[in-house]
Amino acid sequence: MKRRPPRKPRPKARPPRPPRPQPPPSAPAPGGDTDPLADARIRPLLERYCALARVKHAALGPDHSELRFPQAERPFFRDRASLRVAFSLDALERDPNAEIAVLGSPFLSQLIEAIRARAARLSLGLIAPASSASSPLSRRERGTGGEDGRERGDHSGVDLPIPVRDGTVKSSKTKLAVHPVGRLVARVVLRAGAGVEEAVVESDVYDLSAGAKVGDDLAGAFGDLEAGRVEPADPSDVAKAAFVPAREPADLLRLLLSHLQEKSAERVAARRAAAEQALATELARLDRYFESILTEQADPEAVATVTALAERRRTEEIRRSQVKAIVHPLQLVEATVLMQRAEWQLESAHGRRATFSAQRSLSGGSAWLLACPHCGRPPASLVICRQDHCGCEACTSRCSVCAEDFCADHGIARCRVDEQPACEEHARVCQSCRMAHCSVHEAVCAEGDHTACSACLAACGSCGRIVCNRHAEQSRADAPRGSRRLCSACLRYCEGGTNEPVGMDEVTQCASCGKSVCTAHQAVCVVDGQVHCSQHLRHTDTSRRLVCGKHRAACAEEPAAIFASDEVGACASCGKLVCAGHSAECVEDKLRHCVTHLEPLHDASGSYGCAEHRKQCHVDGQAFSLAGVSECPICGKGVCARHRAACGYCGRHVCTADLAEPAGPGRLELARQARRCSTCAQLAAVSDPPDAVVAAARAVTRGAPKSSRAWRLARDRSHLVVELDLGLTRKAVFTLRHGDSAPDSVVKHSLLGSKRRK
Repeated sequence: MKRRPPRKPRPKARPPRPPRPQPPPSAPAPGGDTDPLADARIRPLLERYCALARVKHAALGPDHSELRFPQAERPFFRDRASLRVAFSLDALERDPNAEIAVLGSPFLSQLIEAIRARAARLSLGLIAPASSASSPLSRRERGTGGEDGRERGDHSGVDLPIPVRDGTVKSSKTKLAVHPVGRLVARVVLRAGAGVEEAVVESDVYDLSAGAKVGDDLAGAFGDLEAGRVEPADPSDVAKAAFVPAREPADLLRLLLSHLQEKSAERVAARRAAAEQALATELARLDRYFESILTEQADPEAVATVTALAERRRTEEIRRSQVKAIVHPLQLVEATVLMQRAEWQLESAHGRRATFSAQRSLSGGSAWLLACPHCGRPPASLVICRQDHCGCEACTSRCSVCAEDFCADHGIARCRVDEQPACEEHARVCQSCRMAHCSVHEAVCAEGDHTACSACLAACGSCGRIVCNRHAEQSRADAPRGSRRLCSACLRYCEGGTNEPVGMDEVTQCASCGKSVCTAHQAVCVVDGQVHCSQHLRHTDTSRRLVCGKHRAACAEEPAAIFASDEVGACASCGKLVCAGHSAECVEDKLRHCVTHLEPLHDASGSYGCAEHRKQCHVDGQAFSLAGVSECPICGKGVCARHRAACGYCGRHVCTADLAEPAGPGRLELARQARRCSTCAQLAAVSDPPDAVVAAARAVTRGAPKSSRAWRLARDRSHLVVELDLGLTRKAVFTLRHGDSAPDSVVKHSLLGSKRRK
């Protein structure tokens, strides 16, 4: 037989660790107890920061300390190498250069920033089991022996104390595991109006993996370890136990902040009540102030201005008095603890499997800690999610489409159409309203071929296609066909009104730019009779008719005015466009001329003549028709009938200006008295008249004139005036047109008077 090898001696138990030396209590200040102004938790927070950041902390008194910072910590304290801190008003009076540590002080803000930057987590180590807080764990605590399942660490007969909805428990087992536990320290600032309240708040101790609050026994053990009253256990004693990781930081922070919110609810309610009371007082003061101002105002515009100012001030005051809570997480204090962990394998009626776990601490009471994996609250019953995990009834729902259970992370609580839950397989997000809905209430939008919820889909009022709200628009009630839903293909914007939406069956294209104009705002150009939009139609200044840009014209005499193209015409003289107010028709050629080339005719009332069909009297400068002006035989200028008179001597009709012209010294008065023209006034005696004159004289005297008779002649522009002495004071005066031999006019003068013969 082989000899057994000698058994190795068991290692000796480690001697118990000496307890951590406690800091000596602070000596009371001379003269009595100090009355610290700061929160009682500020000094322990400062001491822990100094110990972790290696800041030298020297006590100058029970309420007075000096801090010396290493190089890495100085930027948080304005680059100072040292500073003195006072915890009471007496210490501040003794050292005026010190900084007081109270809520809201600059020193506390600097300390919090340093803690948040360098001490976000504080690990305390392993909490020793209650059976031996200062000695290594026994075999039973390691799970290698013991009398009950809690000490053995392996038990298959633990029953699940809560029911499973539509499911069964397939198996269960227990084991030892190390769980992280901890608490969150945060600064809570409450602002309401002019008041600001600040406090450092600590949450309860939570199991950071299960998300549930631990029992009082374990919380007490955590507090003893945090305060240094006990030493942490050796981590090698639980090396064989599995470590359960903590939850995700975001999920963990959500749970701890919700607990801080519950703890601060009373303070928030008190601050809200105080803010509401202060708000009522301030609003009453504002009302009295603005009422006194309104009584002095008589102008309606001034009253409206003061009223608007009062409403704005009330709104600002109400907004300023709202309670706002700002939470600044400072530090997560955590430790690990050995727990007995029970796990149950669950299976639903649909074949879904999930694992539910519970734990109870070996460092405190023996009650199982049952918590929902989602919310951390004790569940009344368990529901298996279709994604193979479970939750409580408050965190789960049943899909209205497939009737499977799901948790809040794998579905929607309410469909926006029927407000029923739906799992993630049958949950959709509407691309129109961006809200969640189920697959039952899903359809396809004809515009873009995308899916949308049935609440956002409806038929187009023009073409009948099913479109969503994002690709449709509602026309107004005053549209030609009333309020209708219109798709983007049928939607038009009326240019004749305020760019309101209308249907394509309600509009007509603008003849100028092609834009749409609805039938309610259509306007037609008076020239071409076509529809135009408002940008291309204008009212003419004279007739106020609507005319488009193509048929808009301007008068050359009034360029700034607007006329229709049928309201202006080209001047027959210069070709410029003129309106009816600056043009008229010539009485002779019946053509329209501008006022520049027309003048009113004095011999034709209300008629006008152009430059070619009018003449001007040279005496008064007025215009006359061609028949109303004749040529003066003396000067050859045009003269009207009013300024034309018969010469009393030669009988010709001459202008009145020639009757008044001086004919020489002393002859002007004689000419005026005899109404002789200027030519007759210039008659001069001749001895040898021309042959043509002699021939004309024979025709006048009906025979040869006597040679002894006197001849007097005078010449003007058109005639030769001849005076023939007939004897016995008789004289014959005749005119002979240049180049003619027959007399043009004959007047005989005697004592009995003058008589025109021709």
